[in-house]
Amino acid sequence: MSPLPYLVLALVLLLILLSTLIRPQPPRFNIVINLGVIFLTPLVLAPLLERMTTLPPTAAQIIAVALVLPTIYLLDLNLRENVRHTQVFIKGKGERNTTYIFASLLVAALVVMLIAPVVNRPVLLFTGISLALYLLGVLVGILLTIPRHPFTTHTLMRRSIVGTTGSTRLHLTSHTRVKMHSQLSFNASWVQVTPQQIILNRGKTSLDISFTPPLAGESRPQFQISAVDPRGLIQINQLLEPLNLHIIPRAKYAEWLATKYLEQTGSGVISAVKLPPQALAKPKRGIEYMESRSYQPGDPLRDIDWKHTLKLSQLIVREYQEAGEQAAIIAVNLSVADAEEADNLAFNLITIALTLTRENIPAALAAYNHQNVVLNTAIIEPLEMLRQALSLIREIVVVKFTERYLEPMDIAKIRRNIRQLQQTDSEPAQRLLDILNFEHRSIEEVARSHPATLALVSATRQVPAPAMILLVSQLNHDTEAILVTAEKLARRKFTTVPIESV
Repeated sequence: MSPLPYLVLALVLLLILLSTLIRPQPPRFNIVINLGVIFLTPLVLAPLLERMTTLPPTAAQIIAVALVLPTIYLLDLNLRENVRHTQVFIKGKGERNTTYIFASLLVAALVVMLIAPVVNRPVLLFTGISLALYLLGVLVGILLTIPRHPFTTHTLMRRSIVGTTGSTRLHLTSHTRVKMHSQLSFNASWVQVTPQQIILNRGKTSLDISFTPPLAGESRPQFQISAVDPRGLIQINQLLEPLNLHIIPRAKYAEWLATKYLEQTGSGVISAVKLPPQALAKPKRGIEYMESRSYQPGDPLRDIDWKHTLKLSQLIVREYQEAGEQAAIIAVNLSVADAEEADNLAFNLITIALTLTRENIPAALAAYNHQNVVLNTAIIEPLEMLRQALSLIREIVVVKFTERYLEPMDIAKIRRNIRQLQQTDSEPAQRLLDILNFEHRSIEEVARSHPATLALVSATRQVPAPAMILLVSQLNHDTEAILVTAEKLARRKFTTVPIESV
Protein backbone atom coordinates (compact mmCIF):
# COMPACT_ATOMS: atom_id res chain seq x y z
CA MET A 1 0.00 0.00 0.00
CA SER A 2 2.99 2.36 0.35
CA PRO A 3 4.78 4.01 -2.54
CA LEU A 4 7.43 1.90 -4.25
CA PRO A 5 10.56 3.06 -2.37
CA TYR A 6 8.86 2.66 1.02
CA LEU A 7 7.25 -0.64 -0.02
CA VAL A 8 10.73 -2.21 -0.27
CA LEU A 9 11.69 -0.73 3.10
CA ALA A 10 8.53 -2.13 4.71
CA LEU A 11 9.20 -5.59 3.29
CA VAL A 12 12.80 -5.52 4.58
CA LEU A 13 11.62 -4.59 8.08
CA LEU A 14 8.99 -7.36 7.94
CA LEU A 15 11.57 -9.97 6.94
CA ILE A 16 13.93 -8.87 9.71
CA LEU A 17 11.20 -9.10 12.34
CA LEU A 18 10.08 -12.51 11.09
CA SER A 19 13.68 -13.78 11.23
CA THR A 20 13.99 -12.70 14.89
CA LEU A 21 10.80 -14.61 15.70
CA ILE A 22 12.00 -17.77 13.98
CA ARG A 23 15.56 -17.54 15.29
CA PRO A 24 15.86 -15.52 18.53
CA GLN A 25 18.83 -13.13 18.64
CA PRO A 26 20.90 -11.74 21.53
CA PRO A 27 19.38 -8.76 23.37
CA ARG A 28 21.90 -6.34 21.86
CA PHE A 29 20.88 -7.34 18.35
CA ASN A 30 17.23 -6.92 19.28
CA ILE A 31 17.97 -3.39 20.52
CA VAL A 32 19.45 -2.51 17.13
CA ILE A 33 16.42 -3.98 15.34
CA ASN A 34 14.06 -2.01 17.60
CA LEU A 35 15.89 1.18 16.78
CA GLY A 36 15.56 0.39 13.08
CA VAL A 37 11.83 -0.18 13.51
CA ILE A 38 11.40 3.07 15.50
CA PHE A 39 13.29 5.17 12.95
CA LEU A 40 12.15 3.56 9.68
CA THR A 41 8.52 2.63 10.29
CA PRO A 42 7.33 6.29 10.38
CA LEU A 43 8.93 6.71 6.93
CA VAL A 44 6.61 4.00 5.65
CA LEU A 45 3.48 5.10 7.51
CA ALA A 46 3.66 8.83 6.76
CA PRO A 47 3.24 8.54 2.92
CA LEU A 48 0.53 5.95 3.43
CA LEU A 49 -1.47 8.25 5.74
CA GLU A 50 -1.06 11.13 3.32
CA ARG A 51 -2.53 9.03 0.47
CA MET A 52 -5.36 7.48 2.48
CA THR A 53 -6.45 10.63 4.37
CA THR A 54 -6.82 14.33 3.75
CA LEU A 55 -4.48 15.24 6.60
CA PRO A 56 -1.76 17.79 5.95
CA PRO A 57 1.75 16.30 5.64
CA THR A 58 2.92 17.54 9.04
CA ALA A 59 -0.10 16.07 10.83
CA ALA A 60 0.29 12.77 8.99
CA GLN A 61 3.95 12.59 10.04
CA ILE A 62 3.15 13.31 13.69
CA ILE A 63 0.44 10.63 13.68
CA ALA A 64 2.89 8.16 12.06
CA VAL A 65 5.38 8.82 14.84
CA ALA A 66 2.63 8.41 17.48
CA LEU A 67 1.65 5.06 16.00
CA VAL A 68 5.23 3.82 16.38
CA LEU A 69 5.64 4.98 19.98
CA PRO A 70 4.39 1.66 21.45
CA THR A 71 7.51 0.01 19.99
CA ILE A 72 9.51 1.99 22.56
CA TYR A 73 8.01 -0.40 25.12
CA LEU A 74 9.66 -3.27 23.24
CA LEU A 75 12.93 -1.32 23.34
CA ASP A 76 12.51 -0.97 27.11
CA LEU A 77 12.01 -4.72 27.48
CA ASN A 78 15.09 -5.48 25.41
CA LEU A 79 17.17 -3.06 27.50
CA ARG A 80 16.14 -4.89 30.68
CA GLU A 81 16.86 -8.26 29.05
CA ASN A 82 20.27 -7.04 27.93
CA VAL A 83 21.23 -6.07 31.49
CA ARG A 84 20.29 -9.52 32.80
CA HIS A 85 22.41 -11.33 30.20
CA THR A 86 25.39 -9.03 29.65
CA GLN A 87 26.47 -7.25 32.80
CA VAL A 88 29.48 -5.28 31.58
CA PHE A 89 30.68 -2.72 34.12
CA ILE A 90 32.98 0.16 33.38
CA LYS A 91 35.65 1.52 35.72
CA GLY A 92 34.30 5.00 36.32
CA LYS A 93 36.01 7.60 38.48
CA GLY A 94 32.79 9.39 39.41
CA GLU A 95 29.97 8.09 41.56
CA ARG A 96 27.47 8.21 38.68
CA ASN A 97 28.21 7.53 35.02
CA THR A 98 26.07 6.98 31.98
CA THR A 99 26.74 3.65 30.32
CA TYR A 100 27.77 3.10 26.73
CA ILE A 101 24.21 1.86 26.00
CA PHE A 102 22.71 5.19 27.04
CA ALA A 103 25.36 7.06 25.08
CA SER A 104 24.73 4.92 21.98
CA LEU A 105 20.96 5.45 22.08
CA LEU A 106 21.31 9.20 22.62
CA VAL A 107 23.85 9.52 19.81
CA ALA A 108 21.53 7.57 17.50
CA ALA A 109 18.66 9.93 18.29
CA LEU A 110 20.83 13.03 17.69
CA VAL A 111 22.22 11.65 14.42
CA VAL A 112 18.71 10.98 13.10
CA MET A 113 17.65 14.50 14.10
CA LEU A 114 20.63 15.94 12.20
CA ILE A 115 20.00 13.81 9.10
CA ALA A 116 16.32 14.76 8.91
CA PRO A 117 16.86 18.30 7.49
CA VAL A 118 19.46 17.01 5.04
CA VAL A 119 17.13 14.41 3.50
CA ASN A 120 14.07 16.66 3.98
CA ARG A 121 12.20 14.14 6.14
CA PRO A 122 10.59 15.93 9.13
CA VAL A 123 9.22 12.59 10.30
CA LEU A 124 12.78 11.53 11.20
CA LEU A 125 13.17 14.70 13.26
CA PHE A 126 9.97 13.93 15.20
CA THR A 127 11.11 10.32 15.75
CA GLY A 128 14.53 11.41 17.03
CA ILE A 129 12.91 13.93 19.40
CA SER A 130 10.57 11.22 20.74
CA LEU A 131 13.45 8.83 21.46
CA ALA A 132 15.52 11.59 23.08
CA LEU A 133 12.59 12.56 25.32
CA TYR A 134 12.16 8.90 26.34
CA LEU A 135 15.83 8.62 27.29
CA LEU A 136 15.83 11.88 29.23
CA GLY A 137 12.62 10.93 31.03
CA VAL A 138 14.06 7.57 32.06
CA LEU A 139 17.28 9.27 33.18
CA VAL A 140 15.42 11.72 35.41
CA GLY A 141 13.35 8.89 36.89
CA ILE A 142 16.48 6.89 37.69
CA LEU A 143 18.18 9.86 39.36
CA LEU A 144 15.10 10.44 41.51
CA THR A 145 14.81 6.81 42.65
CA ILE A 146 18.53 6.19 43.29
CA PRO A 147 20.22 8.36 45.97
CA ARG A 148 23.77 9.59 45.53
CA HIS A 149 25.06 7.10 48.10
CA PRO A 150 22.67 4.17 47.68
CA PHE A 151 24.56 1.54 49.70
CA THR A 152 25.59 1.43 53.35
CA THR A 153 27.10 -1.14 55.67
CA HIS A 154 28.55 -1.44 59.15
CA THR A 155 32.30 -1.72 59.74
CA LEU A 156 33.32 -5.15 61.03
CA MET A 157 36.26 -5.41 63.45
CA ARG A 158 38.30 -8.58 62.91
CA ARG A 159 41.68 -9.97 63.95
CA SER A 160 43.62 -12.12 61.54
CA ILE A 161 47.03 -13.75 61.55
CA VAL A 162 49.18 -13.16 58.48
CA GLY A 163 48.77 -15.97 55.96
CA THR A 164 45.72 -17.54 57.62
CA THR A 165 42.28 -17.45 56.03
CA GLY A 166 39.42 -15.86 57.90
CA SER A 167 35.79 -15.36 56.96
CA THR A 168 32.85 -13.24 58.03
CA ARG A 169 29.39 -12.23 56.88
CA LEU A 170 28.65 -8.72 55.67
CA HIS A 171 25.19 -7.14 55.62
CA LEU A 172 24.87 -4.63 52.78
CA THR A 173 21.87 -2.26 52.80
CA SER A 174 20.44 -0.83 49.57
CA HIS A 175 18.40 2.40 49.74
CA THR A 176 17.23 2.36 46.11
CA ARG A 177 13.64 1.88 45.00
CA VAL A 178 14.58 -0.35 42.07
CA LYS A 179 16.60 -3.51 41.62
CA MET A 180 20.27 -2.86 40.94
CA HIS A 181 22.41 -5.29 38.95
CA SER A 182 25.69 -5.14 40.84
CA GLN A 183 29.26 -6.33 40.68
CA LEU A 184 31.15 -6.50 43.98
CA SER A 185 34.90 -6.62 44.53
CA PHE A 186 37.66 -5.52 46.89
CA ASN A 187 40.64 -3.48 45.84
CA ALA A 188 42.90 -6.04 47.57
CA SER A 189 43.29 -9.39 45.80
CA TRP A 190 43.55 -11.25 49.12
CA VAL A 191 39.96 -10.34 50.04
CA GLN A 192 37.16 -12.15 48.21
CA VAL A 193 33.42 -11.58 48.34
CA THR A 194 30.72 -14.11 47.44
CA PRO A 195 28.69 -13.68 45.31
CA GLN A 196 30.54 -11.24 43.08
CA GLN A 197 27.54 -10.47 40.84
CA ILE A 198 24.16 -10.04 42.47
CA ILE A 199 20.84 -8.19 42.14
CA LEU A 200 20.53 -5.85 45.11
CA ASN A 201 16.95 -5.23 46.19
CA ARG A 202 15.82 -2.60 48.63
CA GLY A 203 16.85 -3.60 52.15
CA LYS A 204 19.64 -5.81 53.51
CA THR A 205 21.60 -8.41 51.57
CA SER A 206 24.02 -10.88 53.18
CA LEU A 207 27.45 -11.42 51.62
CA ASP A 208 30.25 -13.84 52.54
CA ILE A 209 33.76 -12.40 52.80
CA SER A 210 37.00 -14.38 53.06
CA PHE A 211 40.45 -12.87 53.56
CA THR A 212 44.04 -14.10 53.76
CA PRO A 213 46.02 -10.98 54.65
CA PRO A 214 49.73 -10.64 53.84
CA LEU A 215 52.12 -8.88 56.20
CA ALA A 216 51.89 -5.61 54.25
CA GLY A 217 48.13 -5.86 53.70
CA GLU A 218 45.82 -2.89 54.22
CA SER A 219 43.95 -2.86 57.51
CA ARG A 220 40.88 -1.25 55.87
CA PRO A 221 40.51 -2.71 52.34
CA GLN A 222 38.09 -0.83 50.13
CA PHE A 223 34.92 -2.49 48.89
CA GLN A 224 33.95 -1.50 45.32
CA ILE A 225 30.27 -1.63 44.32
CA SER A 226 29.44 -1.09 40.65
CA ALA A 227 25.68 -1.18 40.03
CA VAL A 228 23.48 -0.39 37.03
CA ASP A 229 19.76 0.38 36.92
CA PRO A 230 17.30 -2.19 35.49
CA ARG A 231 17.72 -0.76 31.96
CA GLY A 232 21.51 -0.44 32.11
CA LEU A 233 21.56 3.29 31.39
CA ILE A 234 23.22 4.59 34.59
CA GLN A 235 26.06 3.03 36.58
CA ILE A 236 26.64 3.81 40.25
CA ASN A 237 30.18 3.43 41.65
CA GLN A 238 30.59 3.47 45.41
CA LEU A 239 33.50 2.67 47.72
CA LEU A 240 32.94 1.31 51.23
CA GLU A 241 35.27 0.16 54.02
CA PRO A 242 33.35 -2.67 55.67
CA LEU A 243 36.41 -4.33 57.27
CA ASN A 244 38.76 -3.04 59.93
CA LEU A 245 41.41 -5.73 60.27
CA HIS A 246 44.01 -6.03 62.97
CA ILE A 247 46.66 -8.01 61.10
CA ILE A 248 48.90 -9.97 63.46
CA PRO A 249 52.30 -11.09 62.13
CA ARG A 250 52.76 -14.85 62.23
CA ALA A 251 56.03 -14.45 64.07
CA LYS A 252 54.44 -12.30 66.76
CA TYR A 253 51.65 -14.83 67.23
CA ALA A 254 54.11 -17.75 67.48
CA GLU A 255 56.27 -15.76 69.91
CA TRP A 256 53.21 -15.12 72.06
CA LEU A 257 52.37 -18.85 72.11
CA ALA A 258 55.94 -19.76 73.04
CA THR A 259 56.06 -17.14 75.80
CA LYS A 260 52.77 -18.38 77.26
CA TYR A 261 54.07 -21.94 77.20
CA LEU A 262 57.24 -20.92 79.04
CA GLU A 263 55.19 -19.05 81.64
CA GLN A 264 52.96 -22.07 82.22
CA THR A 265 55.85 -24.52 82.56
CA GLY A 266 57.58 -22.45 85.21
CA SER A 267 59.51 -19.26 85.72
CA GLY A 268 63.17 -18.70 86.17
CA VAL A 269 66.19 -19.26 83.97
CA ILE A 270 67.06 -22.84 83.17
CA SER A 271 70.67 -23.43 82.27
CA ALA A 272 71.66 -25.19 79.11
CA VAL A 273 71.87 -28.74 80.39
CA LYS A 274 73.73 -30.78 77.83
CA LEU A 275 72.52 -34.33 77.43
CA PRO A 276 75.28 -36.92 77.18
CA PRO A 277 75.54 -38.48 73.72
CA GLN A 278 75.78 -41.93 75.34
CA ALA A 279 72.17 -41.60 76.45
CA LEU A 280 71.14 -41.58 72.82
CA ALA A 281 73.81 -43.68 71.22
CA LYS A 282 72.34 -46.94 72.58
CA PRO A 283 68.58 -46.56 72.78
CA LYS A 284 66.36 -49.05 74.44
CA ARG A 285 64.03 -51.20 72.43
CA GLY A 286 61.16 -48.99 71.23
CA ILE A 287 57.89 -49.54 69.45
CA GLU A 288 58.60 -47.98 66.04
CA TYR A 289 60.38 -50.07 63.40
CA MET A 290 63.48 -48.30 62.12
CA GLU A 291 65.54 -50.73 59.99
CA SER A 292 66.85 -54.31 59.61
CA ARG A 293 70.50 -55.30 60.01
CA SER A 294 72.75 -58.31 60.54
CA TYR A 295 72.69 -60.06 63.90
CA GLN A 296 75.33 -59.02 66.43
CA PRO A 297 76.19 -60.82 69.67
CA GLY A 298 74.01 -59.56 72.47
CA ASP A 299 70.95 -58.78 70.32
CA PRO A 300 67.69 -60.12 71.84
CA LEU A 301 66.37 -63.22 70.12
CA ARG A 302 62.87 -61.73 70.02
CA ASP A 303 64.13 -59.11 67.52
CA ILE A 304 65.19 -61.70 64.94
CA ASP A 305 63.38 -61.32 61.62
CA TRP A 306 62.90 -65.02 60.77
CA LYS A 307 61.34 -64.36 57.39
CA HIS A 308 64.37 -62.46 56.09
CA THR A 309 66.72 -64.81 57.95
CA LEU A 310 65.43 -67.81 55.97
CA LYS A 311 65.45 -65.81 52.75
CA LEU A 312 69.02 -64.51 53.11
CA SER A 313 70.45 -67.54 54.98
CA GLN A 314 71.82 -65.33 57.75
CA LEU A 315 70.50 -63.93 61.00
CA ILE A 316 68.68 -60.62 60.50
CA VAL A 317 67.34 -58.55 63.37
CA ARG A 318 64.93 -55.65 63.42
CA GLU A 319 65.81 -52.39 65.12
CA TYR A 320 63.12 -50.46 66.94
CA GLN A 321 63.08 -46.93 68.21
CA GLU A 322 61.07 -45.21 70.91
CA ALA A 323 58.85 -42.37 69.70
CA GLY A 324 60.58 -39.05 70.39
CA GLU A 325 63.85 -40.82 71.14
CA GLN A 326 65.74 -39.61 68.09
CA ALA A 327 67.44 -36.24 68.50
CA ALA A 328 66.84 -33.32 66.16
CA ILE A 329 68.87 -30.43 64.80
CA ILE A 330 67.11 -27.17 63.97
CA ALA A 331 69.15 -25.55 61.19
CA VAL A 332 67.99 -22.01 60.41
CA ASN A 333 69.09 -19.59 57.70
CA LEU A 334 68.69 -16.10 59.16
CA SER A 335 69.07 -14.22 55.84
CA VAL A 336 65.87 -13.26 54.02
CA ALA A 337 64.93 -11.04 51.10
CA ASP A 338 62.03 -9.06 52.59
CA ALA A 339 59.76 -8.62 55.59
CA GLU A 340 57.32 -11.28 54.36
CA GLU A 341 60.08 -13.90 54.30
CA ALA A 342 61.31 -12.72 57.71
CA ASP A 343 57.87 -13.18 59.24
CA ASN A 344 57.46 -16.63 57.68
CA LEU A 345 60.95 -17.71 58.79
CA ALA A 346 60.42 -16.57 62.38
CA PHE A 347 57.05 -18.31 62.54
CA ASN A 348 58.47 -21.61 61.27
CA LEU A 349 61.44 -21.44 63.64
CA ILE A 350 59.36 -20.77 66.75
CA THR A 351 56.70 -23.30 65.79
CA ILE A 352 59.26 -26.06 65.23
CA ALA A 353 61.02 -25.25 68.50
CA LEU A 354 57.72 -25.15 70.39
CA THR A 355 56.62 -28.49 68.91
CA LEU A 356 59.87 -30.20 69.89
CA THR A 357 59.66 -28.69 73.37
CA ARG A 358 56.11 -29.88 73.95
CA GLU A 359 57.03 -33.38 72.74
CA ASN A 360 60.14 -33.27 74.98
CA ILE A 361 62.41 -34.11 72.04
CA PRO A 362 66.05 -33.14 72.64
CA ALA A 363 67.44 -30.86 69.99
CA ALA A 364 70.41 -28.73 68.98
CA LEU A 365 70.45 -25.36 67.20
CA ALA A 366 72.55 -24.44 64.17
CA ALA A 367 71.97 -20.88 62.95
CA TYR A 368 73.76 -19.07 60.14
CA ASN A 369 73.33 -16.17 57.75
CA HIS A 370 74.87 -15.26 54.40
CA GLN A 371 78.19 -14.32 56.04
CA ASN A 372 78.95 -16.56 59.00
CA VAL A 373 77.71 -19.01 61.61
CA VAL A 374 75.58 -17.24 64.24
CA LEU A 375 74.91 -20.02 66.76
CA ASN A 376 75.85 -23.65 67.19
CA THR A 377 74.85 -25.68 70.24
CA ALA A 378 75.02 -29.23 71.42
CA ILE A 379 71.85 -31.04 72.48
CA ILE A 380 70.24 -28.83 75.10
CA GLU A 381 67.26 -29.05 77.41
CA PRO A 382 63.99 -28.39 75.45
CA LEU A 383 62.92 -25.29 77.39
CA GLU A 384 66.31 -23.67 76.97
CA MET A 385 66.25 -24.59 73.29
CA LEU A 386 62.91 -22.77 72.96
CA ARG A 387 64.33 -19.69 74.69
CA GLN A 388 67.31 -19.59 72.38
CA ALA A 389 65.02 -19.99 69.36
CA LEU A 390 63.05 -16.96 70.58
CA SER A 391 66.25 -14.94 70.82
CA LEU A 392 67.32 -16.01 67.32
CA ILE A 393 64.42 -14.23 65.64
CA ARG A 394 66.10 -10.95 66.60
CA GLU A 395 69.07 -12.03 64.49
CA ILE A 396 67.07 -12.31 61.25
CA VAL A 397 68.50 -9.90 58.67
CA VAL A 398 66.93 -8.61 55.45
CA VAL A 399 69.49 -8.72 52.64
CA LYS A 400 69.23 -7.38 49.11
CA PHE A 401 70.80 -10.26 47.23
CA THR A 402 72.62 -9.15 44.10
CA GLU A 403 72.66 -12.66 42.66
CA ARG A 404 69.58 -14.30 41.20
CA TYR A 405 68.96 -17.74 42.65
CA LEU A 406 67.33 -19.95 40.04
CA GLU A 407 66.53 -23.65 40.17
CA PRO A 408 69.36 -25.44 42.04
CA MET A 409 71.70 -27.88 40.35
CA ASP A 410 70.98 -31.59 40.62
CA ILE A 411 74.24 -32.78 42.18
CA ALA A 412 73.36 -36.45 41.89
CA LYS A 413 72.54 -36.04 38.19
CA ILE A 414 75.87 -34.27 37.53
CA ARG A 415 77.78 -37.11 39.19
CA ARG A 416 75.79 -39.69 37.27
CA ASN A 417 76.59 -37.93 33.98
CA ILE A 418 80.26 -37.77 34.90
CA ARG A 419 80.38 -41.54 35.51
CA GLN A 420 78.69 -42.21 32.17
CA LEU A 421 81.03 -39.90 30.25
CA GLN A 422 84.09 -41.50 31.87
CA GLN A 423 83.21 -44.70 30.02
CA THR A 424 83.36 -42.93 26.63
CA ASP A 425 86.60 -42.12 24.79
CA SER A 426 85.22 -39.76 22.13
CA GLU A 427 86.59 -36.22 22.01
CA PRO A 428 83.17 -34.45 22.38
CA ALA A 429 82.38 -36.61 25.40
CA GLN A 430 85.73 -35.73 26.99
CA ARG A 431 85.10 -32.01 26.46
CA LEU A 432 81.71 -32.30 28.07
CA LEU A 433 83.30 -34.33 30.88
CA ASP A 434 85.80 -31.51 31.53
CA ILE A 435 82.93 -29.00 31.76
CA LEU A 436 80.98 -31.18 34.20
CA ASN A 437 84.08 -31.84 36.30
CA PHE A 438 84.76 -28.11 36.49
CA GLU A 439 81.14 -27.44 37.49
CA HIS A 440 81.22 -30.20 40.10
CA ARG A 441 84.48 -28.93 41.63
CA SER A 442 83.12 -25.37 41.72
CA ILE A 443 79.96 -26.44 43.55
CA GLU A 444 81.97 -28.53 46.01
CA GLU A 445 84.41 -25.67 46.64
CA VAL A 446 81.64 -23.13 47.27
CA ALA A 447 79.74 -25.54 49.51
CA ARG A 448 82.81 -26.44 51.56
CA SER A 449 83.31 -22.92 52.93
CA HIS A 450 79.68 -21.85 53.04
CA PRO A 451 78.24 -20.88 56.48
CA ALA A 452 75.43 -23.43 56.03
CA THR A 453 77.94 -26.24 55.61
CA LEU A 454 80.03 -25.10 58.56
CA ALA A 455 76.97 -24.87 60.82
CA LEU A 456 75.60 -28.30 59.84
CA VAL A 457 78.95 -30.09 60.08
CA SER A 458 79.63 -28.58 63.50
CA ALA A 459 76.14 -29.53 64.74
CA THR A 460 76.35 -33.13 63.51
CA ARG A 461 79.64 -33.57 65.35
CA GLN A 462 77.83 -32.88 68.62
CA VAL A 463 74.67 -34.88 67.91
CA PRO A 464 74.80 -38.68 67.60
CA ALA A 465 73.31 -40.34 64.53
CA PRO A 466 70.67 -41.14 63.51
CA ALA A 467 69.14 -37.69 63.80
CA MET A 468 66.73 -35.44 61.96
CA ILE A 469 67.86 -32.08 60.56
CA LEU A 470 64.90 -29.69 60.39
CA LEU A 471 65.92 -27.03 57.88
CA VAL A 472 64.21 -23.65 58.31
CA SER A 473 65.37 -21.64 55.32
CA GLN A 474 64.10 -19.63 52.38
CA LEU A 475 66.72 -21.47 50.27
CA ASN A 476 68.26 -18.35 48.77
CA HIS A 477 72.04 -18.15 49.16
CA ASP A 478 72.39 -21.61 50.76
CA THR A 479 70.65 -23.86 48.24
CA GLU A 480 73.67 -25.59 46.67
CA ALA A 481 75.52 -25.83 49.99
CA ILE A 482 72.49 -27.53 51.59
CA LEU A 483 72.17 -30.00 48.71
CA VAL A 484 75.84 -31.01 48.82
CA THR A 485 76.03 -31.19 52.61
CA ALA A 486 72.71 -33.03 53.03
CA GLU A 487 73.83 -35.69 50.58
CA LYS A 488 77.03 -36.30 52.56
CA LEU A 489 75.25 -36.28 55.91
CA ALA A 490 72.68 -38.78 54.64
CA ARG A 491 75.47 -41.38 54.50
CA ARG A 492 75.91 -40.83 58.24
CA LYS A 493 72.16 -41.33 58.84
CA PHE A 494 71.27 -37.66 59.17
CA THR A 495 67.98 -36.97 57.43
CA THR A 496 67.41 -33.40 56.22
CA VAL A 497 63.80 -32.22 56.09
CA PRO A 498 63.11 -28.70 54.64
CA ILE A 499 60.36 -26.90 56.53
CA GLU A 500 58.47 -24.80 53.98
CA SER A 501 55.36 -24.01 56.02
CA VAL A 502 53.96 -25.12 59.32
